[in-house]
Amino acid sequence: MTLTIPELRLLCAEQAVALPELRPVATATDGTPVYAGEVAGVDAFRLWSELRALHDRTGWWPVLAGEPEHLGSVLVGLREDYAPAPTEPTQPDILSQGVTDEAVRQLAAHVAAEVDVTQVGGLHLSALRQERTALCLVHAPAGHTVPALLNWLGACNYDLAGTDHAMVLREYHERHGAELVTLESSVLELLVRHRPTTPEALARTALEHYAYCPDIVDQGVDSIEALVSSQLLANTWYFWWD
Repeated sequence: MTLTIPELRLLCAEQAVALPELRPVATATDGTPVYAGEVAGVDAFRLWSELRALHDRTGWWPVLAGEPEHLGSVLVGLREDYAPAPTEPTQPDILSQGVTDEAVRQLAAHVAAEVDVTQVGGLHLSALRQERTALCLVHAPAGHTVPALLNWLGACNYDLAGTDHAMVLREYHERHGAELVTLESSVLELLVRHRPTTPEALARTALEHYAYCPDIVDQGVDSIEALVSSQLLANTWYFWWD
């Protein structure tokens, strides 16, 4: 079941959810409309949480899409002059690339010796640092399907298609309760409800993150060891492709 936008607005009014003005901005790969509005950055995650809580009743998945003037770069894969979106992942083994038992063992030994795995990081989302943020509503059965529905090209330099991101996000949703919050032009952010907590699980997941998104290490924190402390202990996971 998917509510119409007037029905959604009525439900939000009943639930005291401040829905912004919405306009159709694109057509998803399944032929359904994508809507967008603008919200203050400081209010963005609260509104995302409220709309996420209503998803089972509305059928609309909320996505924070960055500064409004750059929304077109988030939706560029839906333009008519782009090739049709693939229907299956193009790199089905992406999370296993370079993730060997020996690599996991060595990194887990470092984590056990050097990292306090009981620490929990804060909520780090790019929208909270923006004055205004675009909010998109996508007709989606679950958040992990959104990159495929938007034919998201944020990691096209690494030959990753929206279906590849959908596969990764589904895996992390099933394992860690991760849910899509942000899709900007080259940034993807997840809210993680059940983060890994053992040295072995943290090590394996950090190596997977590097396989999926090398730039967060190579052009970011400089080492996979640092990635464990900076990202894997937090409640949000950040991915960025140059």
